[in-house]
Amino acid sequence: MGVSSPPVRPVEFQRAMVFVDGTNLFYRLEAFKLRLRDLGAIAREVSGGRQILRIYLYTTAPHYEKARRLHGDGPFQGARVVLGEAVPTGDGNVKEKGVDALLVADLVYHAASKNYDFGILVSVDTDFALPLKRVEDFGCRTAVIGLCTPIPESLKQASDEAYEFPRDTMVNHGWAENA
Repeated sequence: MGVSSPPVRPVEFQRAMVFVDGTNLFYRLEAFKLRLRDLGAIAREVSGGRQILRIYLYTTAPHYEKARRLHGDGPFQGARVVLGEAVPTGDGNVKEKGVDALLVADLVYHAASKNYDFGILVSVDTDFALPLKRVEDFGCRTAVIGLCTPIPESLKQASDEAYEFPRDTMVNHGWAENA
């Protein structure tokens, strides 16, 4: 008798996409003095065995360059970086413009086009609650990931699943290290 392989779970045929509010993530990591090691591993933890088609990272060029200096290129390998505008504020900083709109456009477009079955949002920004509900109008399930910070109730209510990974969990799983 031959050795049989375990049965394939139906969820493994589902497709997932990950949408990362990069600037929001970078600020949280900086506040908690963490260096990101593996963004993909966090997404795989939440995907439930679904095939991750793509990871999108939304930010501005200055924020992304700073993140690459702090975290290296490793955590962002395989991510498609989408850059919004960086408008100088006059005090040496920049304010991002259009970054959230780019994330929402892709989140909704790919759901409407049936490019994914499961959308994963990495953010604690409550501005994304209504777009998450819109995605579900297209038959997609959603999850929200809060890294180092609790997820606001409005995001929990708008998504099918919510995952909070505190600082210690990030370090213990090897997803991040002390900066």
